[in-house]
Formats: sequence, structure tokens, C-alpha cells
Amino acid sequence: MKKIYLGLSIVLLLCVIYLAMVNFNNYALINVLSGMDIHRDGLVANGQYLAKAVRISTYTVLILLSGIFVGAGTVYMFLSAQKEKVKAYQRELEKTSISGLDNASRVEVLEAKIKTLEKAFNTVIDERTKLEVQIKTLNAEIDNLNKG
Repeated sequence: MKKIYLGLSIVLLLCVIYLAMVNFNNYALINVLSGMDIHRDGLVANGQYLAKAVRISTYTVLILLSGIFVGAGTVYMFLSAQKEKVKAYQRELEKTSISGLDNASRVEVLEAKIKTLEKAFNTVIDERTKLEVQIKTLNAEIDNLNKG
């Protein structure tokens, strides 16, 4: 699609250049109405025309350049709006990825805490079994002393 539009624009540019070259020696009068007084009925009083002879080729090239600038301005307007939308979307994606990373790091912290608690629990159970063994041996010694 880009190649089609590029080819079309080159053909149109060549047509404008051809028209400018063919009409290089031709002149056109441009009339500008100035010094006008407009009455209630819409007529112009004391108006004078300022006529300027302009080459048709110059006029054609000026129209071409103004069209290029208007087109570029319009494209820039839409392009900048799209860039702002893309930046907003990227910020939103970054926030969700950061929250995802934050959740992943929270899971890692919780897993580390669980491992620490499991080790502490196993240590307490080991000490409890040792204490139970000591209590049983002490009870056995007390029973032996009471019998003897």
C-alpha cells in the first residue's frame, strides 16, 4: 500500500512539474479587492481592484508547496496524537508489568518466609522430642528412686 501511494505521489508531482514547465511563459492576473466599503444591501462602493500578473508556473508551484505544507501539518497533527496514545498505553503496560514483577517478588519473599518458618518449626519439634526424651528419663529415674 505504501508503494502505491508513493508511486501515485511521484506521478502527481511529475504532472505538476510538467504543467509548470508548459505554462512558464503564460501569465495570469490575480485581482485583489481592496479599499471596500460594504453597504447594507451588500454592494461595494469605492472599491478598487489591485491586479498582479503572475506566471501560471509560479502559481502552480506555490499551490503545490502550500498543499505539501498543509498535508504535512495534518499528518503531524494525527501522528502526534497517536504518539501520545502510544505513550499512555506504554505507561499502562509498564505499570501492569511492574505490578506483575512486584507480585512475583512478593511471592518470592513469602516463599522465603515459609522456608524460615518451616526450619524454625522443625527445630522446635526436634527440641520438643529431646525434651520429651529427657522428661521420660527423669520420670524413670524418679520412679527408680521411689522404689528403692
